[in-house]
Parts: sequence; C-alpha cells; structure tokens
Amino acid sequence: MPIYSIRGIDVDFPFEAYPSQITYMDRVIESLQNKCHALLESPTGTGKTLCLLCATLAWRKSLGSFSTRKDRKNSKFPSTDLEEQMSQSGGGGGGSGFPTIVYASRTHSQLRQVIKELKRCSYRPKMVVLGSREQLCVNQEVNSLRGKALTNACQFLCKKRGKRQCNHFNGVPDFLKQNPHIGDEPVDIEDLVNIGKDSGPCPYYITRELHKDVDILFAPYNYLISNAYRKFLNISWNDGVLIFDEAHNLESLCADSASFDLPSVLLSACISEAQECVQLAAARRGSLNDESMNPENFAILKGLLLKLQELISKVPIPKRDEGFTKPGPYIYEMLKSLNITHETAPKLIGTVEEAAVLLAEEKQRTATNVGSKLEIIVDMLKLIFRENGSNHADVYRVHIQEIEQSSNDVMKGKVSRTLSWWCFNPGITMQDISKKGVGSIILTSGTLSPMDSLAQELKLDFPIRLENPHVISSNQLWAGVVSTGPSGCVLNSSYRNRDVPEYKQELGNAIVNFSRVVPDGLLIFFPSYYLMDRCIAFWKDGGHRNSMTIWERICKLKKPVIEPKDSSLFPAAMQDFSEKLQDRSISGAVFFAVCRGKVSEGLDFADGAGRAVVITGLPYARVTDPRIKLKREFLDEQSRHADAKFPRTSFLSGSMWYSQEAARAVNQAIGRVIRHRHDYGAIIFCDDRFEQPSQQSQISLWIRPYVKCYPRYGEVISDLARFFRTERSSIPARLVTEQENNIVPTMLPEESFNDVPTPASGNSNVKNVGGARSDLSRLEAFPPANRASSEIRWKGLRIVQRKGKMPVLRKGDAMQACSSVKAKLVDLSDDDVDESPVERRCEVVDLESDKCEKQSSCFNTMGLVKKRKVPESEGSASSTVSKEKGNGGGDNKEANASAFLSQVKAKLNTEEYKKFIGYVQALKKKELKLADVMQSIVQLLCGRDRDDHLLMGFRDFVPVKYRPAYEECIRTRKRREA
Repeated sequence: MPIYSIRGIDVDFPFEAYPSQITYMDRVIESLQNKCHALLESPTGTGKTLCLLCATLAWRKSLGSFSTRKDRKNSKFPSTDLEEQMSQSGGGGGGSGFPTIVYASRTHSQLRQVIKELKRCSYRPKMVVLGSREQLCVNQEVNSLRGKALTNACQFLCKKRGKRQCNHFNGVPDFLKQNPHIGDEPVDIEDLVNIGKDSGPCPYYITRELHKDVDILFAPYNYLISNAYRKFLNISWNDGVLIFDEAHNLESLCADSASFDLPSVLLSACISEAQECVQLAAARRGSLNDESMNPENFAILKGLLLKLQELISKVPIPKRDEGFTKPGPYIYEMLKSLNITHETAPKLIGTVEEAAVLLAEEKQRTATNVGSKLEIIVDMLKLIFRENGSNHADVYRVHIQEIEQSSNDVMKGKVSRTLSWWCFNPGITMQDISKKGVGSIILTSGTLSPMDSLAQELKLDFPIRLENPHVISSNQLWAGVVSTGPSGCVLNSSYRNRDVPEYKQELGNAIVNFSRVVPDGLLIFFPSYYLMDRCIAFWKDGGHRNSMTIWERICKLKKPVIEPKDSSLFPAAMQDFSEKLQDRSISGAVFFAVCRGKVSEGLDFADGAGRAVVITGLPYARVTDPRIKLKREFLDEQSRHADAKFPRTSFLSGSMWYSQEAARAVNQAIGRVIRHRHDYGAIIFCDDRFEQPSQQSQISLWIRPYVKCYPRYGEVISDLARFFRTERSSIPARLVTEQENNIVPTMLPEESFNDVPTPASGNSNVKNVGGARSDLSRLEAFPPANRASSEIRWKGLRIVQRKGKMPVLRKGDAMQACSSVKAKLVDLSDDDVDESPVERRCEVVDLESDKCEKQSSCFNTMGLVKKRKVPESEGSASSTVSKEKGNGGGDNKEANASAFLSQVKAKLNTEEYKKFIGYVQALKKKELKLADVMQSIVQLLCGRDRDDHLLMGFRDFVPVKYRPAYEECIRTRKRREA
C-alpha cells in the first residue's frame, strides 16, 4: 500500500494516487495543521471521499494512537434514564484529549458509502454512526411509531417506572462490557440493527453511549445544523474537526433549519389537538384521579392558538402577490400581544410538550400511528426564543402570505394564510459552531463553484480553497455552447423568449438531432417544470399535418421518460428509464428533467446511463417568489450599509447571489455526465447566454477548458458525431486496474455511490491486483466502469444492459510524458497469485522536497520526489530507488497534464500563463525549435518566488534525449540569476 509523505504526515493510501488526489490530501492536511477552514471541490470520480478519510485519519494518528474503550465500571448507565446520564457525563475525543472528527453528509445512504470507503483504508479509528430512534429502534412494541410519539414511548419504557420495560435497553450495559471493542472496526447502522434484533441490546442507546469517546463520528447534517441536535452531541468541540461532505447545498439547509412556516391548516390542526388534550386531561382527572396534567393549562394553550390565528387573519394584505412583510423583530411584537415573551415562553413550551406526550400516549393506546402537530409549535417557539435573546432577529423577515387553496386541498378553494419567519443569514448556524472552539471546518463536494458566494453566505473565513481538475483525459469530455438551432434561430430560454413558438420549435429540432448522435442515455435539463411541461406539450402538438411531430421524432430515436413533480412517483420513473435503456431495439432513452430536481442532484448516471447532458437554459429562481425577492433585498441592504471596516466589495449583492445560485444548479446538473476515471460524455449548453464570459466563469473549473462556442449548429453535430465515434471505438481498449475492481458502474442515488477513485494508467503495480481467481470472479460479478457494457442499479433494481468484452489497455493522454513506457496488459491468471508481498512496490512521496535525485526516473508530472519503501530485508530505500529505474518507476506513470497546468496557473500571472500555453502548443505543433521553447519555458518557471518542482514537473514532458539540454537551460538560467 503506497505511503505518501504530505506536509510531514505519512498517509497510507490504498492505491497509487493521482497528482490531483495528492493535491487534495495536501489541502486537507494544511487545513488541519493550521486550524483553519477549507472549501475543497473535487469532481465526482476523483476519489474525494477516500482521500478525505485517509488524509484526516493520518493527521489524527500523527497526534497519538487511536482510542480504546473507557473503563465503564463506574458508569451510571444501568440505574437511570440515559437522557439524564448523557447530560451529566463528559464528552468526546476518545477520552484521550485528542480532537474529535465529525464527518457529516446529507443522508444515511451517503454515510453508508463513506463507511465502505473507511473499510478500504488501513486506518482503524474508534468510530460510530449516529441515527434516530426510527432507524435504530428494534423494540417491536414501539418501532412502528413515528416522531415524538416514538421518542416518548421509548423514554417511557426506558425509565423503569413500571412493569413494562424495554429489554433491549436493559441489555446495553452488559453488551458494552462484553464487547469493549465495538466500533474499533467500521460498523454501519445495518450492522448495529442486526446486533439488536431478537433479544439483543438497543442499537440506539449503544450509539448514544459510544459516541462520547470515539475518534471519528459519522452523522447526518441535521446533527450539526440543528441547535437542538447539537446539544445532543456529547463530544468535545474544542479543536475538533467538522467535515461536511456533499456540501453544495449547505447554505440553504442552514437557512431552512433556522426558519419556519406555519400555514393556517396546520395551526387549525394544533387548535384541534389542544382541545383534545383538554378533554383527555379532564377525563383522566375524573376517572383515574390523575392530576399530573391540568386541563386548564391546555385550555389556555388553545386560547392562545386561537388568538394567534385571529391575529394572522387580521393582518392587512393590500396585494396578494406581495404579501405582508415586516423586519424580523416584529415577531416579538406579535407574540407579546398574546403575552408570549422570553419570560413566559418556557412555561408555554412545557405545556405544549406535555400536550404532545398526552396525545402520544393516547395514540399509542388506540394504536394510532400519527404524529402530533403540536410538535411544530414547540420547534417554532424554541427557534424564536433562543438562548441568545433576540439579537439574531435582525437577519430575519416576518412574512404573511395569502394563497387560494387548490381544489384538491381540504379547504377546497378557501383562502389560506401562512406565517413565515425566514432566516436570510445561513452563517448564523456556522458561526455558532465556530464559536465552540472548533479547529477546522472542511466543506467539500464535487460542485462547490462559485466558491465566493458560498463563503460569503456562511460568514466564515476559508483561507484554503481548491478547485481540483478531473482525472480524465482531454479526449473524454466534449463541452460546447450551442447558440443557434438547426434553422439558425437563437436558443435563449429567458422569460421573454421561453413561450415563443419559434424557440420551442428550434429547441425541439435540436434535441431530435442530439438524440440521433448521442448513444445510449441522454439527459435533458430544463430550468423549471413549467418550461419543461410547455415545451413537451408544444412538441406533442399535432399541428403538423403532413409530418411527424417533434415528440414522435424523438420517440423514434430514443424512448422518453419525464421527471415527475410528485416524489412518490419518482421510483417508477427510474425503473421505466432503466427498462428503456436496456431495450436494444432502439438507440437508448432520454430523460427529461429539471435543474434542482432529483435527477440533477440525487443520481449517478455512469457510463451508458448518461452519455450526454443538455442544459436548455439558466435555472434562475422565480423572481416573484416572496422568499427570493426578500433574500435579494436583504443582501442589497447589507451591501448598502457596508462601512470602512467591511468594504462593499466584500458583501454579496442580491443580483450576484441570484446569478450564482443558478450557476450552482447548472454545475450540479452537468456533474451527472462524468462519473469515474474512464467514463466519457458530452455537455451541451443550449442557450446563447453561456457564451458570455461571466457565465462561463461560474462553471466548475475542471470543465471550463473544454468549453467551446459554436456559431453554427452544423459544426456542433459534426463534432459531436466525431467525438462519440472516436470514444466508442476505443471502449474495448481500457485498462483494468486495482481500483476499478472495486467500481460498479451504476445509476444509483448519489448518496449511494460516490467518488470511487481510480489509478493512473501505466501503473506498473496493476498486475498485483486481482490476480487470484477469486478476484476474477468478483470482476465478473461487478463489471468495471470502463467495460463496454454497464449494469444499471437503483434501489434494488438490477438490469444488465449488454454484455461486453474484457477491457484491455487504453492509449495514454495527449499530454503524456514523452518518457512514459507502455504498460503491459493485465494478466488475470493464476500466475499472479504466486507473487510475493515483497514484490509489491510501496512508494513514499515527499511534497516538501525541492531537490532532484540523480535518477531521471524519480520525478512524476508534479515534480514530487518518489522513493520506494520495501521491507528492511530487501535493503535500504536508497538502494531501492536505484533499482526502480529499470522497473518502470516514476517515468512509467502517466502524466496528469491538467493537475500540472493548474499548479502552473497558480504560480504565473494571466499573461505569463497564456505565454506558457502558447509555448506548449508550439512545441506540440513543432512550430518553434525545441531549444527555443525550452529556454522560454525555463525563463517563465525559474523565478525567485517559484518552486523548482514546476521546472522538474515540466521535465517529464520533454523527450528523453533532450532532457540534458533542458537541465542545462535550468542551470544556465540559475547561474544568471545568482
């Protein structure tokens, strides 16, 4: 297993890393060592999750050994409710004083994949995954309940106040004593649930006890974003590390968690529940002499809710479209008129919680599995009357909106009002976390761009930022801006143009041609459901009497699937798409979807499932939406009030935010097309606004170099046809490597399959992987992602599309090191089983070294000094380096041009970088003498403020026979500078 020395930290990595992966791990470790925050973007398929885990755990291990279980002899666990015990006990860091790592992602499905990546690492920290009672409860008496009802039932059975007790809860102490090593090996929620099944211990309370002394804690976002959940975490925050994976929507999640909406329908339901509590409490007092709950308190609660309903209904709303808006502190004026203040709110919250418990007990008795609506009132009051008073209210707006209910609704056309308290500063949440003394907050995703708006929204300083290149070759991606359609009509989906028949006709004809050229799966993304529905309706229109409709022409080429608005219908749409993809009687399927929808953010369309993505326009949010309008006004107001300490340029304006939100949605959608190292596909921007530099600057950095603007539609089709013809012909010529034995080409929800790394082509270690026959059978069961066929999976759906040939070697990149030696084909035979562990090379890469070894094979494209690490019996590292020259060492590694270029770009200014690119192009085209080009490049790269590794990195792109001359250029230049 390779070991990379990065900033003095030895990082064990399961595979030979790409330069971009090393760069990513370098930024992670820099953030941890400097105790600062980081924004790290790395495209899907570049091994982001594995790099993040290895780098973070290597840094943590460098501080001291991972934790072991504490002595639990003095634990109060068996004698009291765990809720009380956890509030009294100390937290985190494994009990060792070392920083606790909290790894958060959006869903447990995503965390499940992270745990799988952890299992592939050599690191074994003490770990646990947190989940809710609904996910972990194994008590058949209560696990059918939901929400507060489940929580109350669980707590009641665990308090040991009667004959009814939870045996699963009672079994936790003995289990933990007998299994002190639980969590030393990676365990997922499913593993914990299996432990607790039948008569085993409670998985929920196992995690509650374990999480206090772990090295790394895995949890969904809401455990960090929600103030109530954060209090639940019994860990040491001081110098801790918080990792937010898939963080591209983090600012909106933070804002939503700090806001609420109270529609009149929900408020009416709360009033009804309060009345029910009055009756239940009165009945208990009369028949059972139970005076624990006073019906008068519930009557007061009902009266307050009725007054609140009346107050909302009397608010004047001159224009229904605009609603009623007041500054955030106005919420306290409203509630004060009801005698609800900071002083009286705690008692009211207690009454509402008592009512919720009473209702839960009644519903449990009557076997009614319905949650209490009054829980919403508790959350609302706790949000308004926070611990820090009302200072946070300035970043809120009170809004009351009046809408007419649809005929499908219960109110059937009656007017309904909604009271909203919207937070427009998502940084409140992140600042609260930061104030706890957290050392580093790392936000990472495949699409964080544009980063400036994200940083400004979260109100944190992110000194470390990375926009990583992809590990693909330049010939694997086609990206073009199509400004006109087949007949020359401009493609532009702006508000004033989207309903013009000529536009919809032109867009439809363009999609017909794309369907003809693009093989297998085609994804079409619209800015909104409205526009998608209008276009499809127009294409289906049978007004063309003498010819087929546009829709019929599309269906003749590819079978269509339309993304449904109703999320409950989405699984059926996915199954339909999978079935149509496997139908070999037609050239594939086309999925019509919407930016920000489930298809654009939640799914992985690898290989043939998504060969091209078409973006039909910029997905700007509806400008008349009250929340969007108020958000823009809030940001503009902040910018206007900028003072000398905070210049206006440091604030995000409303228009900038509006534009960048659309750009981030585009980046999410186009991220569907390239899902791993050997995937290929096309990105087609069908809107002339993408020709503008301002729009292209907001596209993810790794895509920008590929984007080409086409003034004529005919050139688009010819180039696309040539691209797919070339790539399809090269499908059988792929290299099966170690990492790809672990890759399953799927079309899964993104939280279920993400960031599988792949090794560099030409890896001389590849023959050491999967040589055994057992590995070959695994390879057949899980086809590598570079195989011509692909297997589609989605929530248990398994459909094999087509059978393909075993892949072989693929040709190297265009900008490959001239010294690279062609790697041999992988021989998956039994002969490989006999290979001894000593023969498996393990390399150490030192990022801090500026010096060049004498051996010409000790440099890769990034200029990193490589040394071999072998057992002591085989000799020293220095002797091994000399042997490496004949065995295909660093020179045999395929050069990652994009990673090297990104480093050059970071060191040079714009003008110098343009010159550098010009020299490289001239070198390829042989327009200039090689000696002149070498001298010019040395002059650019050899500066006092520039590292030697750039010079040595470019050395790999110089033919071997000219390297002495190149090195002489370097020496001459340095002598002159000296």
